[in-house]
Amino acid sequence: MKNCILMILVLAFCGVLLPSQTVESNVDKQIYDHHVHLMSPQLIKVFKDIGIPFSRPDEFYSDFDTVVKRLETNRLTIASMAYIYGSSEFGKFENEYELVKAENDFIIKAREKSPKNIKAFCGVDPLKSYALEEVKRCHKTLKADGLKIHSNANQLYLTEPEHLAKIKEIYKYAAKKKMPILLHFDNSHRKFGEPDIKLFADEILAKIKPAKIQVAHFGTSGGFNEKTKTVIDAFIKQFNENPKIKKHKIYFDISAVALDKDSEGVSKLTDAEFAELAVYARKIGFDKIIFGTDYPLYTATEYLEILKTRLKLTDVEIEMMLKDKGI
Repeated sequence: MKNCILMILVLAFCGVLLPSQTVESNVDKQIYDHHVHLMSPQLIKVFKDIGIPFSRPDEFYSDFDTVVKRLETNRLTIASMAYIYGSSEFGKFENEYELVKAENDFIIKAREKSPKNIKAFCGVDPLKSYALEEVKRCHKTLKADGLKIHSNANQLYLTEPEHLAKIKEIYKYAAKKKMPILLHFDNSHRKFGEPDIKLFADEILAKIKPAKIQVAHFGTSGGFNEKTKTVIDAFIKQFNENPKIKKHKIYFDISAVALDKDSEGVSKLTDAEFAELAVYARKIGFDKIIFGTDYPLYTATEYLEILKTRLKLTDVEIEMMLKDKGI
């Protein structure tokens, strides 16, 4: 389990898929990237201290202007990775909560570069004693645009009553205050799948006010495989059979799903897998799909081109996917 978590963190945060040269193209200012990571210099040091390598200079991950130039769009949602300080993979921090606050402050500060074009989501480990306090601070003091929850980094199991009770309080507050949630749902447990989605629907979604939820990576941790299909099918089943969740606006971001090259622990898709991914994207419906890159994995123009050519999306499907869905 430990090695699995670290491989996913490397995939998502260390830029292993970044090309060696910047793509030369006209910047499409209309592309909105809903899944971009920005890290403070302090957090980069935390990664390096446990031996996780970075394939580019630090500014590719921590300097907002560099990120925007590299990403090739200035419309984006930046997600805080403050929840990393709660992950056992990185050790223990005596001043953990202060570090979490500093990381969330860093993300909110970056939003000042272009507040009309940027949304900033705070991050928090929902299992920590300070979790709800930090969510309230992000909402009231920082005026964050949303909240990032990473079930894998923090090993959140809805099947554990204590975990379920804690995360339910977070969702309850976020829904009441209309804070969208970017959810990395997959916790990498070998049995993660339909039971987790059913618990999520019955014990959380059915019992809170209407919420906006962005399910990262089509519900798993990147790539497209049997788990991805199981999770999507389980969500579709809930949409069709559970009337209590129809009040919510639930979207699926396609970031780090359509991989056209190998990465740490995640294989590139075959032609057959790209074709099947297209089928599953259409099962979800492009009105429920949100575009995102999981930068630094890809630039916005690179990844959109992959979706166009490898999934063979129509112009109507692309337009629907890129449409502003209010999250």
